[in-house]
Amino acid sequence: MNRVILLGVNGFGAQWVKPCSANGLEIVAVVDNYKEARESAHTQMHVPVSNIFDGSNNDWAGIEAEYAIEATSPGGRVERITAALRSGKHVIVAKPPVLCIEDMHHIIDVSNKCGKQLHVVTQKRYFPAFSKIKDIISSEALGNLVYADINLRVDGTFWKSGFYWRKRLPYPSLIDGSIHHFDLMRWWTGSTFKSVMAASWNTCWSPFDNDCDFSGIIRMNNGAVINYTSRWSMKHGPVINYFDGVRLEYLNDVLEVVDGKLYRNGEYIPLTNDGRTLMDTEELNIHILKDILETINSEGTDDTYNTSAEYHLEPFRGVIGTVASLVNKRETEFEDLEERLNEYCVSGDHFKQTMAGIFERS
Repeated sequence: MNRVILLGVNGFGAQWVKPCSANGLEIVAVVDNYKEARESAHTQMHVPVSNIFDGSNNDWAGIEAEYAIEATSPGGRVERITAALRSGKHVIVAKPPVLCIEDMHHIIDVSNKCGKQLHVVTQKRYFPAFSKIKDIISSEALGNLVYADINLRVDGTFWKSGFYWRKRLPYPSLIDGSIHHFDLMRWWTGSTFKSVMAASWNTCWSPFDNDCDFSGIIRMNNGAVINYTSRWSMKHGPVINYFDGVRLEYLNDVLEVVDGKLYRNGEYIPLTNDGRTLMDTEELNIHILKDILETINSEGTDDTYNTSAEYHLEPFRGVIGTVASLVNKRETEFEDLEERLNEYCVSGDHFKQTMAGIFERS
């Protein structure tokens, strides 16, 4: 049985215990700064006290293991990822992997230098309707993607674990949530981002400290225009969640996901496990972990779901470019984004200043 260190055992981290067991991984150490989570790891997961760490340092990296799953909050994640890689472990990390582009390039460089793989969890691709969209796009002559609508409308307080830092986060639905949609845009189209023009707001009833809602027009390098709206301040009414609210208008066909169901030119397409059956993140992670482990065992040659950190750089650039558009209140071009981070006020130094104290428990 292969060994894994689980970083973060509360919230999202708790949803990796069953997937590890189902995929033959033994959790040999855990890391969490939440006392109750550490106690639970000892009593319920039977991890010895000597292998339970509070994350105040990187001593946990000395524990012998083949893998590390990074499921903590994004603050300080780059140090934990690099510590795991440098100690000889392959790393699987939640979204968003880090908080700035410089750190994204850094963890990719460390991964390559250490000869260890770094993969990003891509849950939304596994939803039956979204996976079927990819199959249709790949195998049939739909023509060019011309226009797309992507809409999200949820109560952003739903994820109780970590709300203490999400509440303080700048543009929370963008920085913490929209990476899923940018990933789908990239995965479905195969294209990169050309430009974005976005605006943000915070409703008077919003529980968030900063603008939690935004809308933008995103242009892809394949010519597609994407009208994207993300709201975490929903007051009442039906939810449009991360498994809904997608309409792709191709030259020859229209694909749309409504209430978790897929329609092609208005005609319902039955799917295995259709609807919301794979919204159980713990069950979903079983499949995701299986595929990532197969990629790692193939030494990266069989990355069917494109989960490598290198592939994930483009969706992450989509998020950072949109932040730049919001900060500067103008259209952002992606072509030379890395060269203009300081000009756009989205460099690592800018994020370090903006994020100061956000991830500290009060």
